[in-house]
Amino acid sequence: MSVQILLIDDHPLFVDGFVGMVRESRPNWHVDAFLTAADGCAALAGRSHWDLAIVDIQLPDADGFDTIARMAELNAAVPRIIISGREDEAARFRARRAGASGFIVKSLAADAMLGVMDNVLSGAMGFADSGPDRGVPNLSQRQIDVLLLLAEGHANKVIRHRLGIAERTVRSHLTELYQALGAHSRVHAILRAREMGVIE
Repeated sequence: MSVQILLIDDHPLFVDGFVGMVRESRPNWHVDAFLTAADGCAALAGRSHWDLAIVDIQLPDADGFDTIARMAELNAAVPRIIISGREDEAARFRARRAGASGFIVKSLAADAMLGVMDNVLSGAMGFADSGPDRGVPNLSQRQIDVLLLLAEGHANKVIRHRLGIAERTVRSHLTELYQALGAHSRVHAILRAREMGVIE
């Protein structure tokens, strides 16, 4: 399967290594690299088809969180991954809140990096495998949306209205969240999610 990746990173050594890794391991994948957020966002807006955007956490003209939020406005259909030079739970959380589908630490082995990208390209979240195993569940973006509204104290009917989904779908997401978080109630799910760093 051909995959078009947009990479925004201003560190030439990392870019060269990343492009080489992808070329060797995924010969049907193609990477276009940009040094600034402005150039990367312009590329996203100018081309109709991208499969994945990967954005450095710190860029010369913007931070990665603002950049992926901007990308979501330009083309929400393209999943976004934040990359960072160090493991940082606060950054992982901010990445989720900004709309990232995954988080990659640059020190990861090639197989682990590719695993995160494979997860995100398949529609899953790519956070659990982005660093040392901390027991963080691999939740979908919709499950996180439900969890955040749950943490704000909203009832199922309000969550249904906010997300534009059926109430039975809300109940289904809650059942899956309880299982993923090892929780037995709404309050317990919120507590477990906060312990794991999934939500603040």
